[in-house]
Amino acid sequence: MKKLRFCKISLILLLLLVFPSIALENGKIAFDSYRDGNWEIYVMNSDGTGQTRLTSNTSVDMGPEWSPDGSKIAFGSIRDGNWEIYVMNPDGAGQTRLTRNTSDDYLGSWSPDGSKITFSSDRDVGNGNDEIYVMNADGTGQTRITYNTVKDEMPAWSPDGSKIAFSSLRDGNDEIYVMNADGTGQTRITYNTSSDWCPDWSPVGSKITFESDRDGNMEIYVMNADGTGQTRLTYNTAHDYTPDWSPDGSKITFYSMRDGYGEIYVMNADGTGQTRITYNTAPDAEPNWVLQLRFPNLR
Repeated sequence: MKKLRFCKISLILLLLLVFPSIALENGKIAFDSYRDGNWEIYVMNSDGTGQTRLTSNTSVDMGPEWSPDGSKIAFGSIRDGNWEIYVMNPDGAGQTRLTRNTSDDYLGSWSPDGSKITFSSDRDVGNGNDEIYVMNADGTGQTRITYNTVKDEMPAWSPDGSKIAFSSLRDGNDEIYVMNADGTGQTRITYNTSSDWCPDWSPVGSKITFESDRDGNMEIYVMNADGTGQTRLTYNTAHDYTPDWSPDGSKITFYSMRDGYGEIYVMNADGTGQTRITYNTAPDAEPNWVLQLRFPNLR
């Protein structure tokens, strides 16, 4: 019997219909930290408790991204001499290299069904001019989907699997674009004289968060998926980076330099209730939330 695949939001809706008592919880957050003398991957509960180190390497491991079902964590590492993409189990076991290239490959995000991973690489252009690629979750089938003479990077898959948001330098400064998952229909959705980076889709795909220095330093913003309604969420004299939505869409996690070095924060989706959840004398950065479902009436 052929196995059916569902995108994340379709799976959630189906489970809610079949199991009305289901609860969507804000599960664990993966992040990277310099607390042990070099960058390593950690995981913690959504309130900051239970911080656990997953990688132990003399080189840099950064940028964790949970697979949609929580069974894997992808990340970037220079342990083999240049930036490559790796994957591991949620407990840190089974660390496996997915890309093998003499240029740098930078992790983007998983497709909603967990079958593919998007990333950026300068392998075909060089000089740091990244283009966006898609590969199967096991590293096979690496395919270029953007063709530009300047940098395209930070790809993020939409919850329904049909779109990829990304940042591009093609118009003179970094702006956010959206394209179809096969690279067609590339459309610019931010227009600013400053830089806009790091798009991240809300769980239902109606909003996109991003970071921008348009107001003098890096802050977190949110907009509709078509680029309208751009709204600033953080107001701080220090930099705020890399927003990521909670699975239920009620919160956004990010890291900030407001306390003198990078720490991880959580806020409500409207920017209120900004709360620090890591306390460390070394930087903690790049938080990424995993989907978690609870079935209270099942045994």
